[in-house]
Amino acid sequence: MIYALRKLIAFVFLGGMFWFIYQDLDNLGKPWFMHALGFIAIAFAFFWLLIPMVVVWFRIRRRRRQNSERHAQWLAEGGIAAVRPRTVGGKAAHLASIGPGESVYFHEKGTLYTDSVATGVNPPRRLSAPLGLPSDVAFPGFRHRCHVDQRTHCYFTNRGIAFAGKDLDFSIPFAELKSFSDEPGGIVFETDRGRSAARFAFTFRNPLIAADVLRFLKEKS
Repeated sequence: MIYALRKLIAFVFLGGMFWFIYQDLDNLGKPWFMHALGFIAIAFAFFWLLIPMVVVWFRIRRRRRQNSERHAQWLAEGGIAAVRPRTVGGKAAHLASIGPGESVYFHEKGTLYTDSVATGVNPPRRLSAPLGLPSDVAFPGFRHRCHVDQRTHCYFTNRGIAFAGKDLDFSIPFAELKSFSDEPGGIVFETDRGRSAARFAFTFRNPLIAADVLRFLKEKS
C-alpha cells in the first residue's frame, strides 16, 4: 500500500511540476521561479515520505479497533466456552496433516506466508510458490519478501495447526510451536524445528479470536 501511495504522489507532483514549468518557460532563469520549484520539491519529499506512513498507521489503528470490538462481542457470546470440536468432511477428511482421532476446533480459509524454502515443510511446494510481500496493514511486523500460498485452509486441532491447499498439506505440532503473535490482519507463528526453524503468517478474519482459541488448545494439549 505504501508503494502504491508513493507512486500516486510522485505522479501528481511530477505532473504538476511539469505543468508549472511549461506554463512559465520564460521565467526559468528568475530567482522567484527557482524558489517556487524548490518549495514544490520540498513539499513533494514531505508528502512522499510521510503521508503514506500516516495513512497506513491510521488503517492499522482502525483494523485493531475493529478486531477488539468483534473480540469483545465474541467474549460476550460465550467466547472460548462456546468452542467445540467439529467434524471435518470433504477433502479435509483425507488430509495427511490431520491424524486419526484428531479433533478440529477452528477452521478458516486465507493466505499463508512462509519465510523461505528452508522451512522443512513440503519443499517442492515452497519452491514453486510465488514470492510476494504481506500487506503493510495486515502484517506490519512481517514485512519482507516471502512465499505466498493463497486459498489455504488453516485448522486448529487438539494436537497442533494444519495447513492445506493446492499441493500443500502439512502440520505444526504444538510441541514445535515456539510462539505466535497477533497482527492486525492475522497471526505470525514461530516454529522450533532445529535447522528447519521457520516463521509463518496466516490471515484471519479476527486474529484476536483465533489467538484465544489457539492459546486454549495449546494449554490444553
